[in-house]
Parts: sequence; C-alpha cells; structure tokens
Amino acid sequence: MATYNQSVDPVEEVKRRLEIAEYVGRTVALQRSGRNFKGLCPFHNEKTPSFYVFPDKGTWRCFGQCGEGGDLFSFVLKRDSVDFRTALQELAREAGVTLSTDSGKRRGRADHLNSVISAAVDFFEQRFRDDAASEAREYVLRTRGIGEEAVAAFHIGWAPNDWRALRDYLSTRGYDERDGIAAGVLIEREGGGAYDRFRGRVTIPIADERGVFVGIGGRAMGSDQPKYLNSPQTEVFDKGRTLFGLHTAADEIRKTGVAVVVEGYMDVIGPWQAGFRNVVATMGTSLTEHHVQLLRRSTRRIVLALDPDAAGLQAAERAGGLLLGFDSPEAAGQAAHSARAVTGDTDVDLRVAPLPAGKDPDEVARADPALWRKAIAEAPPFAAFLVERLLAGQEIASSPADARRAIDRVRPVLLAVTDPVERAVYVQRIARHLGSTEQAVDERLRAGAGSRRTGTNAVPVPRPAASQETYLLASLVRNPELREEFGRLIPAGFFSTEVDRMVFERWYTGRPAGDSDDPVEMRRAYLAGLRLPPFTAEQAATDVRAKIERIKRERDVVHLAAMSERMAEVERESGPEAVAAIANKAWRGLATATDERDVAEVVFEVQQLAQSMHRHEHIPQQGQSRS
Repeated sequence: MATYNQSVDPVEEVKRRLEIAEYVGRTVALQRSGRNFKGLCPFHNEKTPSFYVFPDKGTWRCFGQCGEGGDLFSFVLKRDSVDFRTALQELAREAGVTLSTDSGKRRGRADHLNSVISAAVDFFEQRFRDDAASEAREYVLRTRGIGEEAVAAFHIGWAPNDWRALRDYLSTRGYDERDGIAAGVLIEREGGGAYDRFRGRVTIPIADERGVFVGIGGRAMGSDQPKYLNSPQTEVFDKGRTLFGLHTAADEIRKTGVAVVVEGYMDVIGPWQAGFRNVVATMGTSLTEHHVQLLRRSTRRIVLALDPDAAGLQAAERAGGLLLGFDSPEAAGQAAHSARAVTGDTDVDLRVAPLPAGKDPDEVARADPALWRKAIAEAPPFAAFLVERLLAGQEIASSPADARRAIDRVRPVLLAVTDPVERAVYVQRIARHLGSTEQAVDERLRAGAGSRRTGTNAVPVPRPAASQETYLLASLVRNPELREEFGRLIPAGFFSTEVDRMVFERWYTGRPAGDSDDPVEMRRAYLAGLRLPPFTAEQAATDVRAKIERIKRERDVVHLAAMSERMAEVERESGPEAVAAIANKAWRGLATATDERDVAEVVFEVQQLAQSMHRHEHIPQQGQSRS
C-alpha cells in the first residue's frame, strides 16, 4: 500500500485514484448518457432512470423522488449507513492511501524542520555580508545586476566554502545533525556525522505559497557543477508541489490575471526587479497538476515564457513537462496530451510566450520591458504554438503531396484537442497557411485519425477545482459574522461534496477545528487561504447571495437537461400524443394509474424547471427554517 504524503489531502487523493463511475457502477447498473452516466436510483424505487453520475465533477445526483446527491464519500455514507471516518478508511484502503494516525506529532515535526531551514536562511544571509563573500556579492550585485531591494526580498545569502560552517551554527541554535539532515541542509556522512550540503554557493531560499521556508537553492560560483543545487525532497519540500516565488507573486497574479512560469530563480528575480511581479518558477522539474492547482487559485491564464531555440526548448521540456523537443509530430502530439493532463478538467488557459532566441526571461524583462509585455500579452494557446512550430518553414503547398505531408505533421496535435471549436480554429489557420480549403484539411485529418488515435474512452479522473461552491464556502469561512443570516438558510446538503458539507456544519455550529490532518480541517484551512476580494461584511453577504443564485441556476440547467432526456425516453416509449393526453388528464385532477402518474410527474417537472429558468428565484428569506 502506498504511503500517504503529508502534503496531500487524503480525501482528494482518494477521489483522484478512484473513478466514481466505476465505483458507483458496482452498485448501480449505469448506462452512458453523453459525458455522464445514468441508472435507477438505489435509494428509492423507480422505473425510469433518474440517478446520474457526473465523472467530470466527481459527483452524483438523483433527480427523482429522493433528490439525494453528493460525491464518492456521500455515496458510501448513504449506501452503507456509516460515518465519514469509516467511509474514508474503507475508500482509502481500496485506493491504496495510508492514513496517518499521529497528526499532532507530524505537524510539530514539519514546523520543527521549517525552523531548521529558517535558521539556515538566517545564517546564509549573515554570511553574505562577510568579507569572504565579496565574490558572491560581486556576482549578485554587479554581474547579475540584482539590487539590494531584491536581495532583501528574496533573502539571498552565501554558503561559505566550508564543510561544517552551517552544521556548527545549527548546533549553537539547538539543532542536532539529524535535524539538519531531515531538513535537507546537511548530508549524512558514511560512518556517521554530517556535513554542509551547500558550500561556496550563492543561496536562494525556497518558500511555499504561505511564505514558509521549505528548501534552499544554491548557485555555484565559477565552473563548479552542478550549476544549481536544490534541497532534496524532504518531509516539507516537494518540487512537484512547490513553485518558487509564488508567495511574492500571488497578489500580482490575481491583479493581472496572468501567471508567468519560467524555469529558474534568476528568471523570477530579474522580472520582479523590472516590475513584473507575477512570475514563478519550477525548479528542474515538470509543471505538474499540483502546480496548476496552486496557480488556479489566483488566475486561469498560465503563460510559459520560453527561449525557442533548441536549448530553450529542452529547458521548456523540463519546466513544462510538455515535450517541446519536436523530435517528431508524434512528440508534439504527446506534448498536447501532456498539457491537457496537467491542466486536467479545469478551465485553465495554458499559453506559450516564445522569447527571442538566446535570451532568457531575466534578460528580456530587464533589457526590453516592452518586448516582455508584448510576448506575454500575445502568447498563443499551447496547441496553437505547437501547430505554428510544426508548420514553421512550410510555405503554401506547391503540390497536393506537400499539403498532405504538412497536414500529417499537425494531425497528432489536433487529435489531442478535444474542444471542437478550438480544433476548427486551427483547421482554418492551417487551410489558409497551405492555400487549401478547410474541408480538405478536415477530411485529411479524419482520414488518418483512426490509426493514430491513442488512449481509451475511460472517464476522466475528477480533479479538485475552485468552483463557485468552493468560493461560496470560502466566503462563509472567512466571514463568521454571516452565520446568523446564512447558517439557517442554506441547507446542509447544498454543497456537493461530503467534506464541504461537514466544513459548513462546523462553521454554522462553531465547532473547533480538528487535527491538522483531519480532512475537514485541511479543507477548511485551504478555503481560509483562498484569495478573495477585500469585501466588507455587507459586501460579502451580497456576494454570497449572488453565488447561491448562480449555483442554483447552474443546477437547474443540469436538472432540466436530465429531465428533458427522461421525457424524451417516455415519449419514445409511449408516443408524444399519449404523453400529452396523460399530462392533460393529470392536470384536470382525473384519476390516473401509477404508470401514468410517473409520466405526468416527468412532464410537470420539465415544465416547472423550464419556467424557473426564466425568472429570478431567491433563497429563503430570513426567518424561514433550513430544509
């Protein structure tokens, strides 16, 4: 069984590993209905399917008599009549996620290791001012042109070229060698003891999104290798879940609506100094879905700023994990698939800003701010960038064979584009580029699609996204003064996931927080950390009302679609005239058979939902009880 990583929410990890349609399908006979699945509700008797599973959202709902709904955990709670902890344990066992039982010790351990790293940062900052660090200061202040403000903001320091300088300093602060090894700033020596990991390097601390130091990066002086050295993965540092500079960039990302992703520390610090403070960096690893989730809290547009020459594209492969080597059309197609996997089912707008050949983001942002702004503002969508690169140098086709070869090159990328509108735009561009027709391009793409298409029809694994429900609950968590107005008015089952329902109940009742690895507390802490507009209490209340209305309307749309499908099935079985006659009979209050009542209920519900879509509905007024 895989060990549960402390930085992962166990509930989301379980839902990531278990496919809701497959799991529910063991209990309910499901049939595909578009992107979703439907079946007979297991929680009440019915003859016409009203139970739907929505894989993209990781939820289910009955649109029939019982009206129940929720996520994977809610289904287990309802089916097995167990509490949340039991459901979590059962699902975690199946998903291969080991739950921790010593949360207090673990949280204290993490805090302790963070304090070790902070002590190391203090030490390196102090040494940066020593006479022995003159070469390092020359490199930072003169060679790289980093000013004192940036040096202070990013806590740049110097690791003396000594095997035990930091080790001895930590000892004076009460930390032993085991602490330094666990924090990643010391290396265990064979035969016992420890020595400094960073020696003769300019140091740049790495903080998480909260601004807490979790690791250190070191830049070698001269020709020492490796040029950059990061802390190893530890209990508090995971490169796949950390973005350098995010804690300083988050406000500007939210303000500009754009997050720019580069590869290294200096490519964040340089633009920051030039006034571009919405830049973050990966650290020698691929851009992961966890990175995207961190950025999605502040924006939906993510721009990869790259040097388009060969070396830059290799760096982009490391920075984006998007296979930009262009060794073959298939590699470019895999790049598009990788981009889709990284962004998941969110509404992230992933783009690429190719920079001048041989120039890194640091150089461009500081030497030519206007060019930097233009590159970021005009960055093409990721798939469009791939198509443009594949067609580079391909002039208007001089023969049908040339056109076919050009279309075959871009086919793997376009097959990875699932949005038909987006794909149609690229087809149009390719047709214009080749001097052909859109129909001819589309037919050629389809001709080879069957033999080259990869993957399966598996339902996408749901990934957590900052939905309207998420922001609604975050607003409530951040504004306890809204309890009196909304605590009794919002139904407990209003939220789609079981954990969110429990967060809401704790908020409403004022129950104290649980341990740090309690899934409900982890979710509450995440919600409390979401960046929200600086509303007053009155403005927050208005915003909450608006979000409730928006959520209700979105649900009405889903409900109407499901019920319209049910009515279409009834009409196919009985005929439209018979359905109309049954509805008219029921409307006049005449006696109807059981089967006829079921038909009439479907018709009336569709009519009521359609009418509600055209009028403004309000949540219960103050004084009404919760339902």
